[in-house]
Amino acid sequence: MFFSDEINQKNDKEVQEIKEFLNKYNVVYDYPDITYVIRDSGKIIATGSADGNILKYFFSDGEYKGQGAMSIIYNSLLNYLLENNIASFFVFTTPSNKTIFKSIGLTEVYITDRVALFEGGFYNYKTWVKNVKSKLKDKKSRRGAIVVNCNPMTLGHKYLIEKALEYVDDLIVFVVEEDRSVFPFIDRFNVLINELSHDNRITLIEGGPYIISQGTFPSYFIKKKDEMLDIYTELDGKIFADKISKDLGIDIRFFGTEPTDLITLAYNNSMKEILCSRGIEVLIIERKLLYEKIISASYVRKLIKEDNVEKALKYLPKSTIDYLKSDKGKDIIKRIQGK
Repeated sequence: MFFSDEINQKNDKEVQEIKEFLNKYNVVYDYPDITYVIRDSGKIIATGSADGNILKYFFSDGEYKGQGAMSIIYNSLLNYLLENNIASFFVFTTPSNKTIFKSIGLTEVYITDRVALFEGGFYNYKTWVKNVKSKLKDKKSRRGAIVVNCNPMTLGHKYLIEKALEYVDDLIVFVVEEDRSVFPFIDRFNVLINELSHDNRITLIEGGPYIISQGTFPSYFIKKKDEMLDIYTELDGKIFADKISKDLGIDIRFFGTEPTDLITLAYNNSMKEILCSRGIEVLIIERKLLYEKIISASYVRKLIKEDNVEKALKYLPKSTIDYLKSDKGKDIIKRIQGK
């Protein structure tokens, strides 16, 4: 009979043990919120971790497979989630573990040759896509989609959206919901509402966990950065093509050109290949220039950081400017400037 134990991350010996165990699977331990292990004669033979609502690091030594170790680890993590009022979660694992997680009642989101994504709890893809559908107007002919972060929204974002509208009858603008940006999601979303609500061809949608999120980015068990991008793009692209586009009737997805960021350029090109192979048209729109400079949110943040706010405002639409002049916006400026 196996029992799970929690790793004490303040104990160097225990941390070194889990690092060495995961190293056998080419995984780098990144200090998640909690890690459980199962030992046999003092030696780690299985493990699993939780980081927010992401369950990961599910590995067991070969001779112990099929003996229930994964289920014990999973139940320990599930209890942890319940104790912390986390009602919905994702499980990232290797495809070889898919039978285990299906057998304990988790729902498959998508499985590629290299990664398996499952979900559990009260909120799931079906709930999300049903909610999105309820916000969409009846489809007339061509429906497009664009994904934006808008950290913050610039005149470049507005230009891409306006250009996209020249090709479709209605446009879904997915806003990345994960709060890993300087500008909080709710503020980014409200700025877009203020700037775009006059055009009834646009539907703004919270990206949820299925649009460029930690949920669809399995970087924790991929060591090489080039491989990480490849696996991430494949999962992100196939979820969008085979599930989201199909369920929402999306015919075309828009991207902006990327002349400086090689990683984003590689991502866009790979996404184009995946989407086009599944019959979804892709249009990459030339980015807008202003004062001979490509408009980008990163450049705007750089100007703000350098205390050149007035110049930064020249690259922003009215709604973003109004936000930055508000009390919340002034706090963001101070945060960017490290004050």
